[in-house]
Amino acid sequence: MKSFVKYAKSVFGGFTMYRSILYYLLFLVAAAIFLSAFSILPYDPISLAATAFYLCVFSYFFNFVCAKLFRTKPNLESQFITALILALIVGPVDFGKDIIFLTILALISQASKYVIAYRKRHILNPAAAAVLISAIVIQRGASWWVGSLALVPFVILGGLIMTRKIRRFKLAGIFIGAYVALIVGDSIFQGATISHTASLIRDILFFSPLLFFSFVMLVEPLTSPPLSKWRNYYGALVALCLFAFQKWLNVPYGLELALITGNIFTRIVNPDLRLALRLIKKEKLSESIYAFSFEPQKKFGFVPGQFFELTLPHDNADSRGVRRWFTISSSPTEQYVEFTTKFAEKGSTFKQKLRNMREGEEIIVSGLGGDFTLPKNLAQPMVFIAGGIGITPFRSMIQHLLDRNLTTDIVLLYSNRTVSDIVFKDVLDRAEKKLGLKTVYTMTDAVPESWKGRTGFIDETLIGIEIPDYRNRLFYVSGPEPMVESFEKMLAGMGISPNNIKRDYFPGYTDTYRPI
Repeated sequence: MKSFVKYAKSVFGGFTMYRSILYYLLFLVAAAIFLSAFSILPYDPISLAATAFYLCVFSYFFNFVCAKLFRTKPNLESQFITALILALIVGPVDFGKDIIFLTILALISQASKYVIAYRKRHILNPAAAAVLISAIVIQRGASWWVGSLALVPFVILGGLIMTRKIRRFKLAGIFIGAYVALIVGDSIFQGATISHTASLIRDILFFSPLLFFSFVMLVEPLTSPPLSKWRNYYGALVALCLFAFQKWLNVPYGLELALITGNIFTRIVNPDLRLALRLIKKEKLSESIYAFSFEPQKKFGFVPGQFFELTLPHDNADSRGVRRWFTISSSPTEQYVEFTTKFAEKGSTFKQKLRNMREGEEIIVSGLGGDFTLPKNLAQPMVFIAGGIGITPFRSMIQHLLDRNLTTDIVLLYSNRTVSDIVFKDVLDRAEKKLGLKTVYTMTDAVPESWKGRTGFIDETLIGIEIPDYRNRLFYVSGPEPMVESFEKMLAGMGISPNNIKRDYFPGYTDTYRPI
């Protein structure tokens, strides 16, 4: 299992979260068609394929129409993700007889994203909203046929990879654990035998849509909280609602209602950010690194180290899609909003579009979140570990400390391949003089003779020499996910508690990672 997950991670590592989920759903639909063709599932494979295709086509059409009516730009992937979810939870239908039903589902799912929205961002999971509204209006909803035993291995394998990639594995685990615990507790309270309770757990996990619901719909980033604390409450709340709806209210659409309740909770605790930014400056910091400074349409608050999501629709988008997360490299104390990114020689179509932006052009950002932030107690000594462009959240934090004249004990280990890759040295130098920040630079590749800093990778030896009291410090690690994972293992081997390691990462950079 571990080897498969590792292989799958390497395959999906170059894709954005949305594109990865899209491929996962296509994989499930294809698996269902294959199993049906060999009579392992009792469905018509042609009807399954036709249903999925039809929902994709008309979801695309209705999303296009709604985007025109509401004067916004549609997202290419989200409409297909919703369509494939519907294909997996509604039916299997008789395609010829149920074409009107499928059309209604496609219409409601796409319209809900624009009508039931806050700040032009949908509140409810579109698939759940569609089947619930359809059930109320025309008395037809979801059958959740994807909860078939034959599909369980496919759901689990893909689900584990997806939830890990989008950092929602804990959320799915909390929901499943809480729901199963409630069911088991109630079963025992009712006097059920151990054998009956074990059978109940088996049925919940392998003969119901609970796993698909957990790995696909519950964890949707746009309708679940961006902060880990609220995600924990969200998972427990949805589990409690599902249990209550099924036990005491006996409602037929408990899954949908529980999820929608959780979606509303998300908007209450996290009203969300969506605003326009106007490009005021594009600055080249090194041969391949650029900083983009924007003027927001209105002042908004964020915490140093947080990120937001940027969408750049463009023609002929490649497999990595039109959305990216960027860590905010500016401080909340500055008048502009800045993010910094690295461009490869043959970059994605998204990066090409971004690089060609001109001053005065606007973008829309949303999805502010992230827990990679300074501790409330600044008396806690810290270590920042940054590899290359991983310096961006630390620039935000350090500039904030400078502007607020807040003193704390920080050692920054900053690794780059070449001297020319170093960015934000002016900020780091000011912090060294004003705040006592200690920055340790190290080069891994081309090192000029004039270089007086360290060379080689950041390892246990370097940490031990530069930070003798490292066991008493809080560690922040920022960079590509494999790099972060590598440091987590190394620091654990050095006796650092997992509770004293905070991590940041950049999805989709796994193919370019090297040790730092």
